[in-house]
Amino acid sequence: MAVTARFRTRRRLLASTAIGAAAIAGGCKVNSINSFPSHPAKVRVMNLMPDVAAIDLAINDTLAFTGIAFESISGYQEYDNRTTSFAVMVSGTSTTLATFSFPLAGDQPYTVVVYGALAAPELTMVAEIGNSPTNGNIQLTIFNAAANAGGVDVYVTPPGTDIANVGPNFFAVAYGGTTTAVQFQPGTYQVRVTSQGTKTVIYDSGGSALTPNVALSFITYSRGSGTLVNAQVLQANGPVSPLDTIFARIRAFNATPDVAQVNQFIGPLVVNSNVNFASASPYTQGPQGPTTLSFESSAVPGAALAALPATLTPGTDASTFIAGPMGNQQAFLLQDLNVAPAPGSTRLRVVNASWNSGAVNAAINGAPIGANVAYGKGSGYTSLPATTGTVVFTDAASGAVLATQENVVITAFQTLSVYLVGAVGGLAIVVVQDY
Repeated sequence: MAVTARFRTRRRLLASTAIGAAAIAGGCKVNSINSFPSHPAKVRVMNLMPDVAAIDLAINDTLAFTGIAFESISGYQEYDNRTTSFAVMVSGTSTTLATFSFPLAGDQPYTVVVYGALAAPELTMVAEIGNSPTNGNIQLTIFNAAANAGGVDVYVTPPGTDIANVGPNFFAVAYGGTTTAVQFQPGTYQVRVTSQGTKTVIYDSGGSALTPNVALSFITYSRGSGTLVNAQVLQANGPVSPLDTIFARIRAFNATPDVAQVNQFIGPLVVNSNVNFASASPYTQGPQGPTTLSFESSAVPGAALAALPATLTPGTDASTFIAGPMGNQQAFLLQDLNVAPAPGSTRLRVVNASWNSGAVNAAINGAPIGANVAYGKGSGYTSLPATTGTVVFTDAASGAVLATQENVVITAFQTLSVYLVGAVGGLAIVVVQDY
């Protein structure tokens, strides 16, 4: 089995994608003729932090791996068999997210898994299996790196098995926890992950063939959904491959004032119904992949008001909204990042759903929260302390005030979207909780 050692961060940032080899800088390698011992350990690093584009890793105070993108893994480097220090930084910065030390063993491959979020980074040292099984079976362990999932149960079954009638193969895998190994015969399996103690599926692999004589670590992690998880499969002393879920989540926002309620579709499937003007639906779990997103009036079913070709990324959350005057409505798609903010803080973005306002700036109590946001677009996410204040939208070119909303409550530990809706002269500001 793959053994993991978890390390909590010593420092945390409070602040504001697959698989490929990363650029590697010089580390403390053991390649000289004076190397001792002669059987070094091998180390690589993997980035599973959805709100960090890339990370660097220093080993023994020397920068060893750089530019490890989200969902990417580096190649191996070799190091002496001794207690070794590790430090993780946001790529290109000198601010340390976390440090730890670990006694490296000879002839042993390791993967440093960096996961969690910028506000609460976590690290685990995975000691990989040096030799795969030789009896034809597959050896499988689970590592839960999904901060949005907490405890999970994992079912590994023949495709189509109703999990309502069976127990999980892996039970109560806590966040940051790993399991002992379970062996399976080669074959095609459907892997499903549920919230611990429930049958609520938050990950589904579909069908996947497991080949003989391999030792695998199945790693659950967050792609930024508030609920869904995705998976990477790490082969002992070998490659890492994504095993995408078949699900994505989507919500609808009605920003067209001429239609009291709308229905939203993914292809021919109605996913959100009767969404009121200036309101958002809950998230609905649906199929990932290429599709057409469309809206119709709930009062006039069968006639699309607006449609948009789109691709829903596996294991993520997305928001769609319809905006514009009657006869000229448009549909838009935003990728959501429902990652928990730092304690006492809120993450928010600004969405411009006003078709004739031009690009806008936004601020709360004078502090900028979005700049030059064009129609149909959303700003990047901003982190700020919880507060109650006044939100003001202004024209990005002229500075003219377009809309003001007083007594807006920004609650801690939430992710929010602040929409500007309607037309000039009748604009409204709507705050929607995404997470």
